[in-house]
Amino acid sequence: MQLTKPKMIIFDAGRTLINYKEINIRKGIEAYYPYIISNPHQYTVEEIEKYDDEIFGSFDPCRENRFEVPMENKLRLLFDLLELQFSISLNEVAKIEWEEDPVIETVNHAADLLHWLNGAKIRTAVISNCDYSGNLLQEKLNKIFPENQFEFVIASSDYGVMKPNRYIFQAGIVKSGLEAKDIWYVGDKVELGEK
Repeated sequence: MQLTKPKMIIFDAGRTLINYKEINIRKGIEAYYPYIISNPHQYTVEEIEKYDDEIFGSFDPCRENRFEVPMENKLRLLFDLLELQFSISLNEVAKIEWEEDPVIETVNHAADLLHWLNGAKIRTAVISNCDYSGNLLQEKLNKIFPENQFEFVIASSDYGVMKPNRYIFQAGIVKSGLEAKDIWYVGDKVELGEK
């Protein structure tokens, strides 16, 4: 079988374009804490972090079975249980948390590769397992790779299913307007290719 030049490359984000260098839940909580307007039980940042760990851990079986619960849903449950109210929307809270946590760095030569692909007229996009929305992931990627020309960014939380679910890949194919044979998928784990 002879390889032909793809018309599009769809990338994974984590460990392919970016690395999550440090995850610090407390830093994210500290960032959104000033926006709390009602905290009847006077929860501290440390106490919210404890509940965050416990409640978010209850979603582990979903991920183990390749389902993705959006971050906004997890935050809604946490805040409703703790009776916390905010001066900003849940989406804004998620964005603030995403900006502060995690610390992200680029994978070596990823920017150079994206630049080369743009010059070679090979279209690019992203499909990634991420509990933050595709919009937030795209904003982050735009900051990290300002010259990117990603046509779309799909996060697993947008659909509720994680790679390797074939439908998330098929959604990418539909969005591209191409046939599957014209698209390459590049990621860090072979077993997360379409099943």
